[in-house]
Amino acid sequence: MNDFGLNSEYRNSQDLIPGDGIFNYLTRDERVKLSMGVTLMTFERQDILFKQNMPSDHLVYVISGLLKVYSGERGSRVVCIKLSGPGTFVALSSAFASNVYVNSAAAIEKTVALMIRKESLKEIVKGNGMFAVSIINLMGKEIIDVSNKLVAFTMKQLPGRVADLLRYFSEEVFKSNKFTVSLTRQEMAELIGTTKESLIRTLNEFKNDKIIRLEGKNIEILSTDLIKVLSEIG
Repeated sequence: MNDFGLNSEYRNSQDLIPGDGIFNYLTRDERVKLSMGVTLMTFERQDILFKQNMPSDHLVYVISGLLKVYSGERGSRVVCIKLSGPGTFVALSSAFASNVYVNSAAAIEKTVALMIRKESLKEIVKGNGMFAVSIINLMGKEIIDVSNKLVAFTMKQLPGRVADLLRYFSEEVFKSNKFTVSLTRQEMAELIGTTKESLIRTLNEFKNDKIIRLEGKNIEILSTDLIKVLSEIG
């Protein structure tokens, strides 16, 4: 298990900067400038990219694979904040609003990511209004997502939270009603603030009620309407 920077492949190049998404707003000169503060790294499952309260020198842009962002230490209570797949940023708030990482991040499958020096990104933001607005929009979405999760934790019963989790997988992470989850049942439980045993019991209830098909790590949502109803009524 590696911490950030250990035993990972890397290379520096202007070609590493993606040509889509918010990077479309960068000029050629800005791409060159940003590339000077970018490192491409490969992480294996359970490798730690950064830990909570470490100095926040970099933010992360996921190229491939899947990361989990979580709060708490292994061996104690852990709350999984979100999953981050291809085309997403991790640690935006830490880059702009804190000198330390607010949460921790680890790979849950083999992941390739750009480690972007936050000072390099800040320089681009200062001079490019459209790029800055895009960053603000992403940070705003993060705030809304965390707020919605807090409401779900306090207001929804377990079936509603499990339905939320399945919708999250289907609509945002895998973008399909049929998917293979690389997380353990414990990691899935941490995403919705419950125990592994309670999660397994509720998933089996959904399976018995023909709401989902469940075979090990393979899940298929059979009734999207019922999942939405359970999610909305909590």
